[in-house]
Amino acid sequence: MTSTLDIRPPATLTPRDHGLRSSFARKAVAILVMLIGATFVAMTLIVNLFSVGPAFERMTDGFRPVMTQQSISTARQDISRLDGAGTELRTTLLPALATQLGLTPQQMNAMMQTQYPAVAAGVAALPTIVPSFNGLVTTLDQQRDLFASADAIPTKDLPATTLPWALLVVGVFVFGLGVYTWYAPRAGSVVAVVVGGALIAVPLFLSLPQKAADADQLNANLKPVYTQQLITQATGALTTLSAMGTQMQTQMLPALAAQLKMSPAALQAYLGQNFPDTAAALSTMPASLGRFQHLVATFRSNLSDYNTLKPVELAPIVWTMIAGGIALVLIGGIGAWVTRPRFDSIA
Repeated sequence: MTSTLDIRPPATLTPRDHGLRSSFARKAVAILVMLIGATFVAMTLIVNLFSVGPAFERMTDGFRPVMTQQSISTARQDISRLDGAGTELRTTLLPALATQLGLTPQQMNAMMQTQYPAVAAGVAALPTIVPSFNGLVTTLDQQRDLFASADAIPTKDLPATTLPWALLVVGVFVFGLGVYTWYAPRAGSVVAVVVGGALIAVPLFLSLPQKAADADQLNANLKPVYTQQLITQATGALTTLSAMGTQMQTQMLPALAAQLKMSPAALQAYLGQNFPDTAAALSTMPASLGRFQHLVATFRSNLSDYNTLKPVELAPIVWTMIAGGIALVLIGGIGAWVTRPRFDSIA
């Protein structure tokens, strides 16, 4: 019995098979592009960027004047004068006045508590107030470089309020590009590569990853100190200092001049010659208090905006944009390859 060897040609993909695979790939490219656009839109809304952007801009505008080197240096000088005056008052001036008035230290203290309670309270509080304000100014000084970097988001000339709109517009455009790619696969894929390249290049050109990282670090550094408690304590300290300065100038010093049988001018000259730190602090206290009040007011007026920013990290948003750009380049490249013109000949 003779068997016949059945030799068949290898199976090949028919034009219909190629068409099905190509159609699937084209639709997949379009859908993926739409998903990337939808991700940008969703991120804008989920992260609440339309509230974060304006809050960020208002906060940087508010803090910019107090974050300059000149402002920090002036604040340190004000604190140094307060510190010197407080030490001089406790250790030298009040004991000397007690001697001039023939009072014991205990009697002098009792007189201060009874007749000049605001001065007594201020002198007692200065050892706490001075380190508190010094720590606050030091914190601001340490954040100057981070603040300058964050303040340039997206650029020094463009406000941060442009970012939510930019991301939303890009998201809507990319989603629309996905729809276009569904009907015009090759053209849409090419445009996707170009848009993706722009989403990679523009953030890197503007140094947005570094600026966003600096803004996040600044946020993290401020979290332990920028609280309502800080503002309440600083406001109370300024109230104490203001009351001390007012009572010294309007009540204590005129009364002491009369008791010591000196004219006000002679008393001022006596203080300047023997107690220069106190005299200097008294002469500059109104201006110093005004600067400290402005600083505390800056913290107070921007606390609500900071609370809006506090839970948000900007660096992941920037890297999501760049990652979306990379995905668009890859997806668009695949789409351009799949839809490339074919010149296959049919034998």
